[in-house]
Amino acid sequence: MLDALAHALAPNVPIACGSGETAIAEDERRLDDLLGEGRAIDRVRLWTNSRCLVTTRRFARMDRFAEAAAASSARGWPVFVRASGGTTVVHRPGILNFSVYDIAPAEAIDITTRFERFTRRLIAGFADVGVTAETGSIAGSYCDGRFNIVSGGQKIAGTACLVRKRGGRIGVLAHAAISIDGDTHADLAAITEFERALGFDIPYVQAAHTNLAARIRVAR
Repeated sequence: MLDALAHALAPNVPIACGSGETAIAEDERRLDDLLGEGRAIDRVRLWTNSRCLVTTRRFARMDRFAEAAAASSARGWPVFVRASGGTTVVHRPGILNFSVYDIAPAEAIDITTRFERFTRRLIAGFADVGVTAETGSIAGSYCDGRFNIVSGGQKIAGTACLVRKRGGRIGVLAHAAISIDGDTHADLAAITEFERALGFDIPYVQAAHTNLAARIRVAR
């Protein structure tokens, strides 16, 4: 299923197997490199990551962060920090990360339009493997947002956007973390325990989440 969706999203782009913080930082590095060259060359990245939680700089500045991250790591979920916004998400084998880099002159790019184009590409990829999807917010889902990719009223992928400017050009990194298979209950438990240790008690709902394997079973 992972290979089929990857092919639908970006034919001939290999899936890189990443490891923790290095894999996460690679997105920023590529965006900066492309901005420096002034043109988009390596526009798409498909990748997986080792098991970890990925949270935001806002959370990392909290007084309880070091203690909460250490406790999460002891449970088998090390915590790393990303540059884009939102809240905490899961990376692990069974989640496909899809990153698209878009570099253009500042006056020629509309960020919302580019991001909507990115989500349409995701939806078309799901359609190619037999799963109907759309964008929308799902109450009770972690890192919720209006550009979630949703199937059957459940969140199947989260999306994020990072924008950087340099020398009259804008670089837009659009990213999706797509749940292909695996234990979404364990994912939600890991996020909940970590965020509670930070002082949050967000009422996440297991039924708000799904994965590609489950949606394909329904479609059949």
